[in-house]
Amino acid sequence: MTIVGLDHVSVTTGDIARSLAFYRDLLGIPVSDVTELSGAEVEAITGVPGARMLAADLDLGHGQVLELIEYVDGTAGVALPLDHAGSGHIGLAVRDLDALLARLRDAGVEVATEPATITEPGDWFGARCMTVRDPDGVAVELVQRPVRTARTADEASARAD
Repeated sequence: MTIVGLDHVSVTTGDIARSLAFYRDLLGIPVSDVTELSGAEVEAITGVPGARMLAADLDLGHGQVLELIEYVDGTAGVALPLDHAGSGHIGLAVRDLDALLARLRDAGVEVATEPATITEPGDWFGARCMTVRDPDGVAVELVQRPVRTARTADEASARAD
């Protein structure tokens, strides 16, 4: 048995329309499918008896999918703080962190952390990162990596030595 890659990341939401307004409309992630699911297969996969859900697949590119799920007639949970076991976040690559941050602030999105640039040598050197919260409180890390050229790669490697 071998893992061959990441298929998708799934987030359960309390209101799929509200989450689509965030991920599709504010962050600009294209939607490839929206559907309603129920039945024995859904119950078997989720382990939730009587499961009925709305699901949206958002195309992150390179075959990667962000799946949003709203359990209809279900209860919505509470997102865990990042320092609790079992919590997590979604990391999204962006091209222009400052422009996106301005757009999110204008829309009233909760900004959990301000942009910070990573200065430690290694793969993340030069990346600018920050965290916002989606409408259900899920942490979304926005990452703008620097454009790498042969010269900047050599300089980053020299810093590590």
